[in-house]
Amino acid sequence: MMKLDLFLFCFIVNTLCLLVLPESFLLDFPLFLHFLFPLVIAAFIYWFKYRRLWRGFYYLFCGLIAVFYIHFQALSLFRAADGVKYLPAKVQTDFVIDEILYQRDYRNIIVKAQLAPEFKPQRIYVNWQADQAVKTGEKWRGELHLRAVSSRLNYGGFDKQKWYYAQGITAWAKVKSAVKISEDLSLRQQLFNHYLAQTERLRQQGLLMALAFGERAWLQEDVWQIYRKTNTAHLIAISGLHIGLAMLLGMGVARLIQFCLPTRYISPYFPMLSGLVFAAVYAGLAGFAIPTLRALIALVIVSLLKLLRGYCNVWQLFLRVIGVLFIFDPLMVLSNSFWLSVCAVFSLILWYQIFPLNLLEWKGKSVTDGKFAWLFGLIHLQLGLFCLFSPMQLMTFQGISLAGFWANLIIVPLFSFLLVPVILFALFSNGAWESWRIADWLAQWFTHLLSYFQDYWIGVSNQTSWLICCLLCLLLLTVVHFIYPLKKQIPEKNELLTQFKTKKISLKSDRTLSPVLRKYLVSVATLFLASGAMLWLYQQWRQPDWRFETLDVGQGLANLIVKDGRAVLYDTGAGWKNGSMAQSEIIPYLQRQGLILEKVILSHDDNDHSGGIADILQAYPSINILQPSMVNYEKTEQNSFNFDRTFCKQGLNWQWHGLNFQVLAPAKIAERANNTDSCVLLIDDGQYKLLLTGDADLAAEQQFVAHLGKVNVLQVGHHGSRTSTGEALIKQIKPDFALISAGRWNQWGFPHPVVTQRLKRHKSAVYNTAFSGQISFEFYPNKIEVKTARSNYQPWFRQIVGGERD
Repeated sequence: MMKLDLFLFCFIVNTLCLLVLPESFLLDFPLFLHFLFPLVIAAFIYWFKYRRLWRGFYYLFCGLIAVFYIHFQALSLFRAADGVKYLPAKVQTDFVIDEILYQRDYRNIIVKAQLAPEFKPQRIYVNWQADQAVKTGEKWRGELHLRAVSSRLNYGGFDKQKWYYAQGITAWAKVKSAVKISEDLSLRQQLFNHYLAQTERLRQQGLLMALAFGERAWLQEDVWQIYRKTNTAHLIAISGLHIGLAMLLGMGVARLIQFCLPTRYISPYFPMLSGLVFAAVYAGLAGFAIPTLRALIALVIVSLLKLLRGYCNVWQLFLRVIGVLFIFDPLMVLSNSFWLSVCAVFSLILWYQIFPLNLLEWKGKSVTDGKFAWLFGLIHLQLGLFCLFSPMQLMTFQGISLAGFWANLIIVPLFSFLLVPVILFALFSNGAWESWRIADWLAQWFTHLLSYFQDYWIGVSNQTSWLICCLLCLLLLTVVHFIYPLKKQIPEKNELLTQFKTKKISLKSDRTLSPVLRKYLVSVATLFLASGAMLWLYQQWRQPDWRFETLDVGQGLANLIVKDGRAVLYDTGAGWKNGSMAQSEIIPYLQRQGLILEKVILSHDDNDHSGGIADILQAYPSINILQPSMVNYEKTEQNSFNFDRTFCKQGLNWQWHGLNFQVLAPAKIAERANNTDSCVLLIDDGQYKLLLTGDADLAAEQQFVAHLGKVNVLQVGHHGSRTSTGEALIKQIKPDFALISAGRWNQWGFPHPVVTQRLKRHKSAVYNTAFSGQISFEFYPNKIEVKTARSNYQPWFRQIVGGERD
């Protein structure tokens, strides 16, 4: 068993390497043979000489096979995604609906299709505005407008391309028209459709289907936000809580059956197997999602240990469950839900080992012996999650609910002992005794109760998150040292401990901590603290004078000028119904960086430049706006803002934190600013110059080109259109760097090859957000450093796949 644990540990470490390895470092089949052939030759020579094999050859061979298996999964996915470039842009094919992600006015679904005879069936992310609702398992025939998977990428933001790979998705497509040709529904889908019809008129149908089948496509957005902002979203994912309740239900049914059997037929095996069957059935209904699968595998391993009379401690069980999960699917390491599940379980294991509930005493007795033991246990559990799991929540969601502890303390028992059991009963009884209606009433009441806690959500910057994590590590070390001093007995002469023991609640003094656990705990916490301190010192030492950030907002523009923790925003990206780039990318980035937005400049009034202004005003209602038109963004249908508005007109100058801003165009204010009316800015710090042109065309450039000299950084006009960034402008300013903000696969083909060739001919380094993601220029006294969110040396799942189409 020790060898098995060692192998699983090595397998886990090699799987974790997928998070950092570039595509060129992955072990493909030819490279695998290059390693395998010398190993076989060495083993043969050793056997020929000593007539036996060295045990190390077995370990090396198994390790090589494991590494190849892990890397093969990643390479297969990467090359399948890259192979989409060899396919035509439009493919007429049959496809089967595999998963429904969103089903409202339009559908986001995952389908399976064979795009060419020489290709294997692939999972494809599809955007589809179908006239009718679709169901999992249906087979359709239609035209897929294909492209390779890609996504926006900003520092610390959501990496959708990584999510694609975690879901096994290798292509993106849009469906304009399709016809259903057959229907081959699985038993799970038949049950889902049956219960979907039963709950059609219920107000909380989306929540009930999410808890029963793990399907969130019908979950209302406002309900999801309530659970997300109260740190209770984990209750919606079918995980250990739900699977454990299903197993308890199965064991309870088996025990009831045993009451009717003769004594000789009663054994502990039947309830255990019955519980596993119930748990497996519920996991199957949930589609064997990652949290569900993790809980089910843990239950199976524990049950096997009991049946085989084996033993393993909790850390061995934790290691084996993760190892089995990675053997089942190594790409699970890319999933955020996997890490949230694993970190939650890790936090609870660590908490119960460091600070178990029986460590507390009430009036000389353990709190586990009293009538309120369940209450102490619940508070103890939530306190552990709050203390140890908060860092993961901060890193993942860039925020935390201040009322999350109380929300979980109240709602977890209600879900565990009321809502989930009623849903399980409704599932296994076909909705008998109005059970779905009762579940709907409970879901409404619980959601309404949680809504009182949703206003306590706060966004936290990355720097603050690190500080909180370091403080929690320091608190953990202090608690460990206080409860478990190096001596075996806690000295009674300690004055602080004496004061503590005079209270009704006290700590047992005979509690000891495993020396191995203490060693690793102190080492890891100290390393984390040292790393955090070194990172903070390095950031302070390498702090630039100021920064210019071009955020990746697809086909649009959003620039930030940053200095001393303050920021000026130049353009807000695009907007659409119920959303905008400001909401999804710009405001979250400002919060992650802890920046204070002081001014917004709109280059002109096209949607891809000013579409997010309403969300910016919602988040910063008193912000100062500079614009080249008379368009009034102050009033909308939903809100009325009161902001300070000034006009962008040639000749306007001002200073901001030591930077000089000069307006070069337009010459006059328009009723509605078009491309030629763009607000053109020259930013100067006394050493370096930055030129922002918006969508200014060749005619607009003639207004200010004669007044310019050398410019270090140029924001290329109109996303690289051939109607901007003329020869005269480039000759005049001779930019060292030229940046283009464009969306990959945009329908206009921006940037135009003529523009990029013109820039390169004048020896300008060209950067494009479509390929580089966010672009950051850091200005130091003696140099300019350029950083991009995506590069050739980053992990394989962030690298560009699929060639450009003509």
